[in-house]
Amino acid sequence: MSPTVDSGPPREHPLSNKREMDKRREFLNIEFDNKLMLERLAKVIQNKTIDNEIHHSVDMHAKFKKKLGLTQKRVQMQKLTVENQRILKRIQEVPPAYNHLEWEEDAKRKEHIKRCMALYPEYYERLDKEKAEGKSGNTPGRSAVSTGRGSPSGFKKSH
Repeated sequence: MSPTVDSGPPREHPLSNKREMDKRREFLNIEFDNKLMLERLAKVIQNKTIDNEIHHSVDMHAKFKKKLGLTQKRVQMQKLTVENQRILKRIQEVPPAYNHLEWEEDAKRKEHIKRCMALYPEYYERLDKEKAEGKSGNTPGRSAVSTGRGSPSGFKKSH
């Protein structure tokens, strides 16, 4: 290692400047005073004295404001309820746009057309028979065996 010359400014001692020392001392005094004041405040708050109680009129005013807010909320809720009831009444008075009886009739017609066009009407005959047995109380277990491609289960294609 070769010797080198430190050509930078000289190092300052943190307390070498009188002004800095005075600022630091003043800051420490302020901190100490703040600590004492906080301790005194804590002691006053813990003990019940005349000055740290909420005055009766202030407490009454706070309760009144709270009740006033609640009554305003209640009035708003009543307005909303009345408006919702009016909307519900208007919705219920409108006649329906569809007729479920027509839908059922249309479904029966389409089922009849489907049965007439079926390649294997035996499938529908078997379903009708199972439905009839199911209504009478006898529900035999289904034993469907897949036989052949494209044909419903349980039926063989006959030529």
